[in-house]
Amino acid sequence: MMDFSTATLADLTTDGKGSYGIAASAVDFSDDLYTYLRITDIRDDGTLNKDDLKSVDDERASQYILEPNDIVFARTGASTGRNYFYDGSDGQFVYAGFLIKFSIDPKKVNPKYVKYYCMSDTFKGWVHSFNTGSTRGNINAKTLGSMTIPIPPRHQQDGIVIVLSGIDEKIKENDEINNCLVFPMKLCLARHLNKRSFVH
Repeated sequence: MMDFSTATLADLTTDGKGSYGIAASAVDFSDDLYTYLRITDIRDDGTLNKDDLKSVDDERASQYILEPNDIVFARTGASTGRNYFYDGSDGQFVYAGFLIKFSIDPKKVNPKYVKYYCMSDTFKGWVHSFNTGSTRGNINAKTLGSMTIPIPPRHQQDGIVIVLSGIDEKIKENDEINNCLVFPMKLCLARHLNKRSFVH
C-alpha cells in the first residue's frame, strides 16, 4: 500500500501558477520562425501530431517558449484537458493561447509522474466533471492549478515513471516499425495504381 500525500498542481510548479499561451495567428511552417504548438497538434495520448505543424510570426513569441518539465493543457472546447509534457526531445515550441502551461518543479515531484497522472482515468474524470449537459468543458488556469494530485514518496514516483516510460518507449518503437512496414506498401500500391491508370 502506497503512502500518499496530496498537493495541488500549482503547488508543484516553480512559480505557483499556470500561464496562458500567446494569442497569435498561425502561419505556414518556416525554419526561420518558432514552431507553434496548438491544441490540434496534441493527440489524446499526449504525443504530438507532426503532420501539419505551423509557425508563429510575432515579436512576443520568445516569451512563450516551452522549457523542459513544462506541461500544457487545452483549456476549452471538446479537447479540454488534453495535455502534452515537454521534455525537449521534440524540438522548440511556442505554445498557443488556448493552452495553459504549468512549469513543474523537479525538486518537488518527479515531473513525469505529473505527466502520467494527467493521462489517467482519474484526471479525465475530473475534467469531465466540468461538462454539464450540452456545455463543453472550459477550464481556466486557476481551476487547473487547484486540481489535487496524490503524491507518493519520491522513490515510488520514480518507480512508476520508470515502468510507464518503458511502456511508452516500446509503443514508440512499435509505431516506428509499423510505419517502416506500411510506407513501402503504400508506395508500392501507389505505383501500381499509377501504372494501371495508363492502361486503356
